Amino acid sequence: MNDKDYDKLINAASKKLGASPEALRKNLEKGDVSALSSGLSKADKAKLREVLSNKELMAKLKSASSPQEIMNLLSNK
Repeated sequence: MNDKDYDKLINAASKKLGASPEALRKNLEKGDVSALSSGLSKADKAKLREVLSNKELMAKLKSASSPQEIMNLLSNK
């Protein structure tokens, strides 16, 4: 994923989460995903934990070339 796509993803996520893009980026770079799960339902938190614990899927997500590819990976898991 290039920097422009990463910025778009961070901006979209920050709007959904009600957090600033800068704060979200810092937390993610530190490996702190609590900001991602703070506004989620119990079911969505469980789904997030499932994705984060799947090493193969995480490797694919990290190498994704676009937000669309990320969405495709997540919907096909």
